[in-house]
Amino acid sequence: MRTQGYLAFVVGICLTMWTCIAVLDAQQARIAAAFQRDADKVATDTNVRLQTYFDMLLSIKGTFAVTDQVDRAQFARFVRELNLTTRYPGFQAIQFVRLVPAADLARFTDAVRGDTRLVAQGYPTFTVHPPVLRAEHFVIEYTEPLKGNENAFGLDLAALPPHLQAVESGRDSGEIVATERITLVQDNTGQPGFVARAPVYRQNMPLTTVAERRAALIGMVAIVFRVNNLMYEVIEPSLLNQMAFRIHDAGNVADGAAAPFAASNVMFDTTRADAPALPGVQSEARLNVAQRQWVMRFQALPGSRYSRDVRPVLVIAAGGLVISTLIAALMIASRRSRALAQQVRVTLDEQRAFQDSANVGIALFSHGVIMRCNRGMEEMMGYAPGELAGCQTQVLSRAAAAGAADPFAVDPQTRRWQGELKLLRKDGSTIWCLINGKALDASDLSKGGVWVIQNISDRKHTEAALVDAKDGLEHSLAELEQQKANVESAHRDLSTVLATLKQAQTNLITSEKMASLGSLVAGIAHELNTPIGNSLLTATALADMVADFERKYAGGGIKRSALEAHMADTRLACDIMASSLRRAGDLITSFKQVAVDQTCDQRRRFDLCDLVRDTLATYAAQLRRANCETRVDGPTSMALDSYPGSVGQVLSNLLNNALLHAFEGRASALITITAREIEDDKLLLIFSDDGVGMPPKILHQVFDPFFTTKMGQGGSGLGMNIVYNIVTGMLGGSIEIESSPEHGTSVTIRIPRKAPNRESEAAEVNMLLM
Repeated sequence: MRTQGYLAFVVGICLTMWTCIAVLDAQQARIAAAFQRDADKVATDTNVRLQTYFDMLLSIKGTFAVTDQVDRAQFARFVRELNLTTRYPGFQAIQFVRLVPAADLARFTDAVRGDTRLVAQGYPTFTVHPPVLRAEHFVIEYTEPLKGNENAFGLDLAALPPHLQAVESGRDSGEIVATERITLVQDNTGQPGFVARAPVYRQNMPLTTVAERRAALIGMVAIVFRVNNLMYEVIEPSLLNQMAFRIHDAGNVADGAAAPFAASNVMFDTTRADAPALPGVQSEARLNVAQRQWVMRFQALPGSRYSRDVRPVLVIAAGGLVISTLIAALMIASRRSRALAQQVRVTLDEQRAFQDSANVGIALFSHGVIMRCNRGMEEMMGYAPGELAGCQTQVLSRAAAAGAADPFAVDPQTRRWQGELKLLRKDGSTIWCLINGKALDASDLSKGGVWVIQNISDRKHTEAALVDAKDGLEHSLAELEQQKANVESAHRDLSTVLATLKQAQTNLITSEKMASLGSLVAGIAHELNTPIGNSLLTATALADMVADFERKYAGGGIKRSALEAHMADTRLACDIMASSLRRAGDLITSFKQVAVDQTCDQRRRFDLCDLVRDTLATYAAQLRRANCETRVDGPTSMALDSYPGSVGQVLSNLLNNALLHAFEGRASALITITAREIEDDKLLLIFSDDGVGMPPKILHQVFDPFFTTKMGQGGSGLGMNIVYNIVTGMLGGSIEIESSPEHGTSVTIRIPRKAPNRESEAAEVNMLLM
């Protein structure tokens, strides 16, 4: 019995040691699994974040695809709406690189300097740098935000070989292309960075061949990254003290991406000499980043997350000693052992039933053979119980049956496999499954692996439906954007036409005023001709008389009667010259006042009757030629505080209009101007003629701009429109017109004695606008 107890004790000690070793192995496996999960998550998150950023780059490219005339203000507004600081903190800047032929470089520089769409003063210091002699230049024209990225504004990528290589690769391939590790010109810290760019081509041009893509290229849209900002956005802060990360650029995928780790290609590195990594706990992943490949290396650091816990081992060791002591007793209690064995069998049966009841497939594959599987696997694939055991794994995959590689082979590096596969059922139909596989023994892959297979066909169908819905929505949004662009273009065209029409109207109004003033000048010149001519003739006759008198005086034969006759003639000549020159002076004074009032348009106090007489005096010649009599009916004086130039302009336009239209085919005419004071401190001014009058159709359009019945015969169509605008606007009054064929025309004007203060009104409008 003692011998059996001793043997039992030894066996117990051995079992304890084996258990301790198993616990340590289990802890090591747990650490490796947790580390691998963290590494996979960082790699996956990095890949997802980069794809999100590249999708944003494609959306910017899509903006240029809608219209390749995106200006600086539109580009800045698009980037501002992205809210980079909150939504995309990994971005340093978003840029547009313009392809500029060498012959257009100077014109391009002047255009950027004078671009005031975003900044009122433009960019007078803009230059393309550094200087380089090339047939084509790739210049950064837009960069948002500009603050902090001023050094990149105007940068010529043709002078920088890493950038030029990436730009030409993207131009020829039509794909997003990233640069190798670079130091950003706008970054003084020297941190690693890179730029991803996508080509922008002209609309409606073929892009099938490289030559066609080169011919259609407009430029590149680009996103500038600081790698540190990108990675610290992706990595959870809690992992930074538990894991060391190192990323290096292995080169272009097309060239094999085989560049080893070196200081010149490090993109991100958190390893430290004072924090050595845990031995044996490391991993590596490769990411394709816009035609380049990054190698990500992960190493575990000492800490609570990946450290072993010796307490369970100590507990197991202590328990093992106790158990070893009791093994002898257990050996004696054989019946109890048999009962325990029976219980173990029952437990195994329960575990097997538990596996069979699971709604996922669980199977053991080894060397391409299905060694064992649960009932859930058989039901999922449509097989009878026990039918799958011993079959080749090729029966589950159509690709493998066609001679492709075994999809259920465990990765020798990671010792696991995870992904989605389309599997073949017994009846020939296919289902989408989520596959998770892990080697039974990481050190011996020949033992096979355990695979958990879940049917995700319903999820796949849902995802496909969502993709279709997304495509439809994107198509609708594209059509909406196109319609919006069409409306905006039409609006811009209409605004341009309206501005042109307003400018034309202003020019015509100015021309009309100058023509009216010219007509006044011609009339005054004609009126001045008579008194000035009389004065000149009289002065000449007086000079002859003086010369004759001087000859007589020199001969000594002057009589008293001759002296008196000479004095009488001289007095008469002086009276004639004084009268003529006074008449000319009055005409010049009237014309001067009318001309000054019509050109300067200053507000002052003046007499309305004097203004009417001065205006009629300037039109005396035209009125005589038309054999037109004028009558003024009103008080001798009527003071106003208003704009004499505007009132004179109204009277001049009415006189011109009457002379041009009212008396055609008539030998004589009459114009009557009546002025009266009325209630509310206002004046009534009636301008009437006995001319041919107007039919109702013309009367209805008489105030319309550019409407005239004498187009090409001296009429501009603006005279009555100017009258209406002056009376109702500047003078603050109202105007009415009555006319009928062969019964003349009467224009009734009501204006206040004191005109509205235009300066105070303008100030009030400005205050309201502010």
